Amino acid sequence: MTALASTIIWMIAAQAAVNFSGTWKLDSDASRITAPAGLAGLIRSGVPQTLHVTHSANGAVVIESQINESHARMYQPGGKTSTPVGPSGSITMTSKWDGRSLVSEGSQDASSGAALAVREVFALSEDGRTLTIHVTVAGAGVDASSNLVYRKTDAAEPCRNWPTPCKPR
Repeated sequence: MTALASTIIWMIAAQAAVNFSGTWKLDSDASRITAPAGLAGLIRSGVPQTLHVTHSANGAVVIESQINESHARMYQPGGKTSTPVGPSGSITMTSKWDGRSLVSEGSQDASSGAALAVREVFALSEDGRTLTIHVTVAGAGVDASSNLVYRKTDAAEPCRNWPTPCKPR
């Protein structure tokens, strides 16, 4: 019983130590991007150049891009989440911690009725400055994967510089 309790405490401590919060810029040179293996719902196509990540008090991880009209993606370890993708599709994911990685698996449904199996693995470097996301999609004649490498930035650009700028007040 003591070994089991120690293992559980170690797993909780390892998960608490991993925090993806911050603003992240895509390192295109270090990434391998294959369509359609991107982060569905965050940008119309491809992968976002910038990610904004928040860890909430309830354990959820929220990821947004700099595209104002996109949707935020939420990952709830131990739970299931769904996010709209495009005008009539959605992506539904179940997430869990696996050591220092957040692993999400589920499906992306399109208005055409075709479904893709999706797997996303988020991993943070030991120094906390590199976020690597491995995305795999399969089904409906598609078999693709991308390895996205993001570098933490300490300064976010003002929203007026984003691809879809905010409006001045």
